[in-house]
Amino acid sequence: MSAYHEIFLKTAKSFDEVIEDVGEAVGVELASEPASNAVLYRAVTDSSVIEVEASHAYEDDYGIEFSRLPILITVRDLDSDKDREESTARSLIQVLANDGGYTGLLVFDLKRQLAEI
Repeated sequence: MSAYHEIFLKTAKSFDEVIEDVGEAVGVELASEPASNAVLYRAVTDSSVIEVEASHAYEDDYGIEFSRLPILITVRDLDSDKDREESTARSLIQVLANDGGYTGLLVFDLKRQLAEI
């Protein structure tokens, strides 16, 4: 399994508003994708795939409280460039922080917390 940069969020906003905010932040409209057990939206930019799920099944681990942050955003770089992937994820979480109404964490490989809003 590959390691990605992921953003875990909590907000009082509707999921539709989250999708709009993420789309505006990455400059691409997110589209609904078929998923087996989750609501999934996806956008593809010039360099990344951004996936947003309304829920996840991750349990608290490595001292990170995933369970309190139900929304999951996964950032995958199309060329597996981890530095660019991290930069994209940091930019996205910063835009969401500036928008307000979000609590969240940026993590790498579900093991290392990189930022908090």
